[in-house]
Amino acid sequence: MSEVKLTELEGRVRREPLLGWFDRFVSFTFRIFAGPAGRIANSMPQLRSQILKSNLRTSPEGLVSMALFATMVAGVTTVFLAVYGFFTLHQVLFLFFPVAIPIVYLVITSLPKLSSSGRAAAIDTELPFVLGYMSVLAGGGVSPIETLRRISQMDVLPASRKEAKRILVDTDVFGFDPITAMENASKQSPSRYWSEFLAGYTAVLKSGGSFENYIQIKLRDLVANRSAVVKNASDLTGSVAEAYLTITVVLGMTLYTLYMVQAMLSGNLGALQNLYLFAFLVVPLISAGFVYLIDAIQTKWPYTDYRPYKFFAAMIPVALVVLFIPIPIPLYLHVSVALGVASGPPASYSLRISRERRRLERALPDFIGDVTEGRKTGLSPEQSIERLSSRNYGVLSRHVKKMGAQLSWGVSLSKVISTFTGAVGSWVTRATGVLLIEVVDVGGGTVRSFTEMAAFARTINDLETQKRSALKPFVFITYIAGIMVIMTTFILVYMLSAPATLGYKAATVDSHTIDLLLTTAVFDSFVIGLVAGKMGESSLSDGFKHGFALVIASVVSVAIARLFINIPL
Repeated sequence: MSEVKLTELEGRVRREPLLGWFDRFVSFTFRIFAGPAGRIANSMPQLRSQILKSNLRTSPEGLVSMALFATMVAGVTTVFLAVYGFFTLHQVLFLFFPVAIPIVYLVITSLPKLSSSGRAAAIDTELPFVLGYMSVLAGGGVSPIETLRRISQMDVLPASRKEAKRILVDTDVFGFDPITAMENASKQSPSRYWSEFLAGYTAVLKSGGSFENYIQIKLRDLVANRSAVVKNASDLTGSVAEAYLTITVVLGMTLYTLYMVQAMLSGNLGALQNLYLFAFLVVPLISAGFVYLIDAIQTKWPYTDYRPYKFFAAMIPVALVVLFIPIPIPLYLHVSVALGVASGPPASYSLRISRERRRLERALPDFIGDVTEGRKTGLSPEQSIERLSSRNYGVLSRHVKKMGAQLSWGVSLSKVISTFTGAVGSWVTRATGVLLIEVVDVGGGTVRSFTEMAAFARTINDLETQKRSALKPFVFITYIAGIMVIMTTFILVYMLSAPATLGYKAATVDSHTIDLLLTTAVFDSFVIGLVAGKMGESSLSDGFKHGFALVIASVVSVAIARLFINIPL
């Protein structure tokens, strides 16, 4: 009898849903604030719609209860700080009390809007590939719901995979028909383009029209729209670059000048210590904030190659060892060597893989186009690829030769392409490879399917080329910022080293202070170089080479300046 009860208990435990930490936290807060959370949620009818359009998995009452709990914690904390500030005469802490509490509540209740914005951006990024994929499958006679099932299993399209699963849950779990499920998804999607596509798609299905032609039309419209998005993102990046230049360089020059005048008039170099705080703390924090802002503005693919970052992390201990080794050279040179050790090898590695990625993406449309020409002559896709093994496609050539060899051994084309896409670090190449597999498996490798595939690959490559060309000038802007930092330091050092020319007695600058000032310039130039990679090439890993280059430029500039200016070091 006890064994039967134990079996029933185990069955109930297995059937219970596994809750994550977020669900448990919301459940805990709802038990505390169930009453007021329900009343507040009823007064905010738009909150439910915002949650449905976000990636949050909770109810309006749960979100409000979480906001009330966070507000309570913030209130207790700020009351304590206010009391402490009142008795210690720290008015800033006292004024912080009435401001912090509503901010916490507003941030928590605004989470659905922030989440829906991120969800929409992820969908819009993948949508050209999704429509290209649906176009290929539609040409092969695959039904819309079966297309969504295939998308729901694709790791290469993570955002679209989630959207497909949302529709499939309505059809497979709740029993809705596919058209109704897609209409619901259209209403609950934060992406305007995906919502419009689903709405039009269901209308075409209801009227019995050609959804294949509809997909082609929407794909052309989407590509044209994405070109405008790339241009707008580039313009915004330019505005951010100007703001970054103003804050880091102009503000830095202003502070340098003010502290220099203060040091010279007072005869005390203690004021220069504030420059070190600005250089080693404020500039990196500002740079990190601008990198985050640029990442939110720029269009990007849903894949990040973390190999350069891992390489950089592995080189940091080596750089620290170099930094703490007692070497009889000035500190700015010592720091420059350490920064070079930390960023030099990752810069070389990142440069190599980024060049390989771009060359792959540039050669891929030509390769697919040549396969299409082979299909026009009556060759099978496998024979077309084998025939192209001897053709030069640059970086892609070794992959094509490997594919040709594998096909000659009898390996299936799907397996060959999957092996190829798994060995490259380009998300565009991986996504295009998935489409190529579907062209063969679903479309039968027809000439029309390959022609559409070649045109789509070339369009995506043109968009990437357009984006890189639009962002390239911002690298030049950040290089100007780095050079201006060095020039400002030279002027400061020269003015402090030659006070007699100013007609009054000023503080005597020792070599140690000058060495520290030059060290701050080298460090800030390196940080600015990292931002240059994010601004101009949409990747922080590409900033390693710019940081490394600016460190070298700083050292060379100091060497050249010492030929004309007597700088005691």
